[in-house]
Formats: sequence, C-alpha cells, structure tokens
Amino acid sequence: MDDLLKDFLQEATEHIDATSVELLRFEKDQTDPALVASLFRHIHTIKGSSGFLSLPRVARLTHATETLIGRLRDGATATSAHVSLILAAVDRLSMLLLEIARNEVEPEGDDRALLVQLEQGAASLRPKETLASHDAKLPATPPQGTSPAENISGLGVARLSDTVRVSVGVLDRLVGIVSELVLTRNQLLELSSAGDDEIIKAAVQSLSSVTGDLQDAVMQVRMQPVERLFATLPRLVRDLSLELGKKIELVTLGGDTELDRQVIELIRAPLTHIIRNAADHGIETGAERLALGKPEAGRIRVSATYDAGQITIEIKDDGRGLDRDAIKAKASALGLATKESLARMNDADIFEFVMLPGFSTAPSITKISGRGVGMDVVRANIQSIGGAVFINSAAGKGSTVILRIPLTLAIAPALILSCGRSRFAVLQMAVIEVVGVGEGFDHQIQLIHNAPVLRLRGDALPLVDLAEVLDLHAPDNASRRDGYAVILRVGGVRFGLLVETIADVQEIVIEPLAGPLARIGVFSGQTILGDGGVALILDPAAIMETVGLDNLAAPARPALVAPPAPEREKTRIILLRAGGGPLKALPLSLVMRIEEVTADCFVASGDGYAMLYEKRLLPIFPAAGGMQLDASRAYPILVLAGAGQAIGLFVEEVIDVLEEELSFQKKSADPRIIGTVSINGQIVEVLDVAHFIETADPGILTRGINKRPRILLVDDKQFFRDMLAPVLLAAGYDVTTAASGHEALDLVEGGLRIDAAVTDIDMPDMDGYALARALLQAPGRVDLPVVALAPQKTAKCLEAAALCGVRALVGKFDRRALVETLGALLDGVAASGEHIERRIMAEAAA
Repeated sequence: MDDLLKDFLQEATEHIDATSVELLRFEKDQTDPALVASLFRHIHTIKGSSGFLSLPRVARLTHATETLIGRLRDGATATSAHVSLILAAVDRLSMLLLEIARNEVEPEGDDRALLVQLEQGAASLRPKETLASHDAKLPATPPQGTSPAENISGLGVARLSDTVRVSVGVLDRLVGIVSELVLTRNQLLELSSAGDDEIIKAAVQSLSSVTGDLQDAVMQVRMQPVERLFATLPRLVRDLSLELGKKIELVTLGGDTELDRQVIELIRAPLTHIIRNAADHGIETGAERLALGKPEAGRIRVSATYDAGQITIEIKDDGRGLDRDAIKAKASALGLATKESLARMNDADIFEFVMLPGFSTAPSITKISGRGVGMDVVRANIQSIGGAVFINSAAGKGSTVILRIPLTLAIAPALILSCGRSRFAVLQMAVIEVVGVGEGFDHQIQLIHNAPVLRLRGDALPLVDLAEVLDLHAPDNASRRDGYAVILRVGGVRFGLLVETIADVQEIVIEPLAGPLARIGVFSGQTILGDGGVALILDPAAIMETVGLDNLAAPARPALVAPPAPEREKTRIILLRAGGGPLKALPLSLVMRIEEVTADCFVASGDGYAMLYEKRLLPIFPAAGGMQLDASRAYPILVLAGAGQAIGLFVEEVIDVLEEELSFQKKSADPRIIGTVSINGQIVEVLDVAHFIETADPGILTRGINKRPRILLVDDKQFFRDMLAPVLLAAGYDVTTAASGHEALDLVEGGLRIDAAVTDIDMPDMDGYALARALLQAPGRVDLPVVALAPQKTAKCLEAAALCGVRALVGKFDRRALVETLGALLDGVAASGEHIERRIMAEAAA
C-alpha cells in the first residue's frame, strides 16, 4: 500500500473515532462551541485529504456532513435525529475506509440517499440568532482552501514530536523476541546456579535484571488504556436506548487502567454482549421505573480496576435483576436439575444456569437477545484467556457481571509441578495455595461416595487426580495418593489438583499448542522451562469440566446462629525460635514457602540481607534483633508475599504449627513485634509482618500501630485479614473477620453485635460500598461507623464512599490511620456521620 494512502487511513480512522465520541458528548451538552468546532475540524480534515488523494465518495460524504455540522456551529440546535444522521454518515465513512484499506481503491457505490438526507438535515437547521451575533463567541472558521497539514497543525506539535506510530506486527515480533530472551535467561540462570564461578553468576544475574527491565518495558509498549475500549460504549448504549425505547445512561470508571492490546481485543465482544443484555433484559422501561419509584433513566456502570496481577471489569445495572424463579423453572424444564435440588441451591448456583449454552428466559426473540446464545460464549471467551466470570443480582435492584482477566497473555508467573515423570505448568493467577497430603503431612484424603475429598479449614474440597485425568499412572502406582494438592479456583468453584511434587515457580512464555495437543482439551498452551525442557500448561477450567465439576458452584454458606457471647477467633500460626528471649509467631497464611538456605547465600544489604530467589533478589531480614549469622549452618527462610512485595525472614528454628486465639496481653516497644500472647503457658511474641514489608519498600506501608469494642473486618483476601486483625487486636479491639460481604451480613443478621465495621472496597459478588449500604439500612445501625479500605484514596473512591454512608476512607496499608480513625469514631471525637461525609466530599473535591 502507498505510504501516503496508509497514513491517510490511519489519520482518518483517528478522526472518525474522535468524532463518534465527541458527537455523543455534544448531544448531551450543546453549549460548548469548542466541541462543535472540533467536530467540524475532524470532518474537514478528512475532506481535504480525500480530495488530494482522489477519493470522490469520501469527499462528497464529508462535504455534506461538514455542511450539517457547520449549521450547528452557526448556533442551530440539533435534535436526536440530526445526531443520528451524522452518526450514520460516520458509519458510512468507516465502511468506506475499511474497503479502501482492503483493496487500496475506493469502492464503487451510490451514497445518494444518505447525501439527500444530510442536505435536508442541514436545511432544517436554522441558527437561533444571526451569524454576526456569534462572531465574537465562536472560533474562526478554517478557510476552505487550507490544506490537511494546516488543519492538523492545531493538534499540537509537541504531541506529534514525542510519539511515533509502530505497526502492531512490529510490536508482536518484539514481544516474541523478548519472550525468547526470557527463555534464554531462565536457561542461563539454571546453568549458572549449578556452577561455582562467581564471575559468571554475577554476569548472569546482571543479564537477568536487564532482561526483566526490558520485558517490563516491552510489555508496557503493548499496554493500552481501557478507555480505548470504553470509548465505543456510549455509541452502543445510545443505539440500544433508541432501539428499545428506553432512557439509559452510561457511566464508565477506571478508563486509565491499562491492559495488553491483545486482551482488550479479546474482551471487546463479551463486554458488548453483556451491555446489550443489561439494556434489553435488565433496564425497565421509563414507565415501569417511575411506577417502582426509580429514576426514569436506567443506568449502566462499567468500571475497571487492578487486582493482584489481574484486572476486574464490573458491568452493573440498576434494573429489575435476574428472575430466580424464571431461571429455576427453565432449568427444571430443560432437565438440568430437579425441583428438590433447585430448592437447596443458593443464588450463586442458580445464576450459573444463565451461562449454560442455549439457556434463556426471554419470552421472545428480539434483534438484541433471546436466542440463548451469549453468556455461555462470554464465559468461554473469558476463560480461554485465563479469566473468570461472576454474576450477582438482587431482585428489583439490578445485576452485576464481574470479569476477572489477566493483564497480559504473553508472559505470566506459573507453578511448575510434576506428575507421572512429566512436568506441567499452571498459571499462578488460578492457584490459591498448595497443601501437602498423605503420609508425612497433616492433611489426609477422605472418600465420600468413593470420591476423594480434602477437608481444609472446615471446607470439603473435591480432589482431582491429575495422573488419572491424563492416564499417567504407572501399573505399580495406580492407587498412590501421597503428594500435594494444588488448590485452584475457577469462577466460584474451588477444587484440589493432586500432583506428585511441586518443582518451581517461574515466569513462563506462553506459546500456542500444536494441533494434536489442542484437541486433548485440558491444556491451554505450552512453554519452555529454564533447563530447556517443554511443559504443557494446564487449563483448570477444562480439567474441571472433564471430571464433571463444572456444574458445581461455591458451597452454600451454612446458616449462622448467633452465639450467646462472641468468642475470639482462632488463627493458624507458625511457632518460631529467633534470637534470645521469647518464642516468636506469625499467622501461617502469610507464609508462602519455607526454604532451608545456607548463610553463604546471603549478601549484606541495608538493614538486612538479600539473596537470589526465583531469579530475583529477595530482601531478607532477621526475625529478631541481635541475630548473628553463622556461616557454618543453614537457616530456615520464611518467604512472605503480600502487598506487592515478597520478603524473607530468617529464623533459627521452626518449632510447630498451632491453631490459637491471639489474645494480646501486652504491647511491645520493638517495631518488629505487634505484642505478646500466651500459648500453652509460654509468652510468645507475634511478629509484625507489615513492618518488614515496609522496611523493604517504605512506599508500600506507613509505619505505626496505635481500645474492647468489637470490629467486623471484611476482606476477601486472607493475607489482609491476617495482617490487619492482629493490629486491631493489639490496639484493644475484639475482631471478627469475614471473607465476603454476604458472610459479614450473615454474621450481623445472625445476632453478632459489632461497634464498627472495616471493609475492603474491592470484593467480588458484593463490594465494600454495597456492604456499607446494607449494614446502614438495617434498623438500629444507621449510625454504625463504617471504615472503607482502599489501595489509594482517590477522588472517585472518596466520592463513592460518601454516597454510601461510609464514615471514613483509609489507605489499605495505613495501619496507623486505621487505628486512629477507629478510635476517633468510637470515642466520638470525629463528630457526626454527616460531618465526616462532608469532609470526605471535600477531600474528593480537592
């Protein structure tokens, strides 16, 4: 393709996209003359370039569109029909540009009907006042003879000088080269670790660091803001609103969240389908909404947020919600479940039916929906890229669809495991934890109706033997069940995958499968490991479907009976010996792994040490003051991970794992220690993990801990519950924890008396804002202090918190602020909730 034509197509496409977005803004607010001038400039630029390149259809169409927009610029008021007419012209231009890109010539055809409509539309517009009266207020019209170069010069030289256009093919090739470099880096690390040459080790370590930086930089080049995906949604919602005869508003949040370009393209279709469903099935008509006491215009909110190496996209509407009874009746009619089993199912079970192929409760088929083809494809597409789909709904209040997807598909951390003399990889985003089972471990496999089950902290998890799924059992080893259970989560389902050994954790390059392997169905890709061996990447969703677990949903929560007097919860802790004085302890859930490492692997660094761990430098800290390294011995290293920072604590001895109540008896002046507790008649000091994380990276946490009211602490992540609960206990509070908003409501409605609630704002199914509203709507709890935890105190979080009645918003890692805020609220120092609300709004405005 001619370079000049190629540049024109790229530039014209950008102008078309900008015109579509700005036109929808103009329809809502016609008082901004700069917006109309910008619309005129976009079309005029395309017109000038098309004349230069001899594209008569494009020139005629843009000229007629320009004339219509010119009347708007002269002060005329546009109706919805005029906006629709301009959008139709924009769609036709897009079609023409696509055909030109394919064939390098303008397609034959006749746009006479559309041109006549544009001329009639322009003739129907008359300015409110004479043009002369607007001369002082409107920007000068660009001369008709100006060249395209002169028109685009107004966009700013700086923007053009500090950016460069690179084809997608070049970027993909660059990513491929970096992927190969990562594989080579892993192989060199494997080889150098087996040798004794310190010079080679240092050089390989330096190469590893540079490779990591290069990998991050290249992946950043592929990242694009989700706003590019969100930009197409206003037009979609507008068209749906007109077609359905409903008033629908669209709100988008988190447009600056970045995703891999490839992922954005893969989720475009699922997101479009979910919004079409929300508009057609969810949002009621204006008359229905007014009769229900709702605003006449329905609202669809689409938001994007980061969450531990993934991105969460939430599509929420305020419509009628899913009809549980209709779903149950349809499931029964299709033979998917019996009436008895349906009666025992909770909402999560019932909503799962919506995502089955061919399942639809729509009474009739429309152009938009009702064919039973959609949500099953949405789930399949999202799961194919390692993501998950969740649905939550409340009758009369609306529905929420949550998409959790990886940031990138090219390179990802994975758990390397072995089974039947073969190695496999499973992406770490699906892994919850790894548990040793069988001989020599605390957990044993039980059989229920001949099906293997693992009881883990009160839950019964189904187990899948990987060797059986892949037929890898040796004849003399057919019944062996010792090894490890990798606990996986797919959607709302948790299950354990039985394997023989856990080999490593590596960043792997994901490669597509060859044809014969792809047909097996339980693998999602392949990779080359550091030693040059090939490993197949397991697909947890496909494994779950293969063994028949795909119809399971998260187990229903048991009915909770209010305890006569709330007891302190027990925490699983690991007991340690470090330095002189009392034994040490910390919650076991914070420990990712325990390694045995000789002292010569440590290198002094700052206030502690560092060591090469999993191809990266790991900060190492002594668990107690005064510990001296003995070069002749090995030390247990507790690898801790959380808040985006992995660290290691070296201790002298790991003594035991216990389940105890953390009843703090005394605070400690040592910043490493939260306080002391009594365990089996011994004084034990509980380590403050947050202190060590903060020491490794002062930007992550703020230092400090600062009376016996009961606090309800709600967070879906075990790490944060175990990190914050001891801090609150040491501050003099009784603490009850919950892993979800629904669990928290069950506790409170079951009779648990609480004096304040602390909740994470970002949780699946029910976020912190919804939980706050539910808690405060109940009789007698209107003044309950609710403190929200957010990764950052952004203006959007502050505004949303105030609207939900939240009394204070605290940074998730700001322990001092959390304790001080709770103290102020419970002591009455912070004044009324209304005052707090005003203060939050003031912070948001600032």
